[in-house]
Amino acid sequence: MFRLFLLIFILQLSLWAEPHWAADYESAFSAAKAEHKGVMVMLSQENCKACWYMENIVFEEDLLIEKIEQKFVMLYLDVNKDDIRGLDFSGTPTLYFLTDEDRVIKRLNGVYNIKEMTAALLKIDLPAKEK
Repeated sequence: MFRLFLLIFILQLSLWAEPHWAADYESAFSAAKAEHKGVMVMLSQENCKACWYMENIVFEEDLLIEKIEQKFVMLYLDVNKDDIRGLDFSGTPTLYFLTDEDRVIKRLNGVYNIKEMTAALLKIDLPAKEK
């Protein structure tokens, strides 16, 4: 009985997807190249309520995270603390969708709810690799 309970508990934990944010720019692009994905960068800053909403509400939606992580490695950067590599922004949050070669595919400004973010994501495709 205990084994059954333990198995059910472990299976339930695996159903709640946590976003896997890369630790830094280099590791994000290294993983993207290895996994043939792009990179989604979230530019944020402390005390940004819209950023908090995106990180703690929108990016906690399991199906959305699954869709993002199928095509992109996720990278969270604080505009006041981290090297943002020349990515510009007029406010936070700003989302960049980049190729694994650091070329911009799409930029999204501001806050999105889960439905809006999902719709925007469906319109973003990685370019085909040149041979």
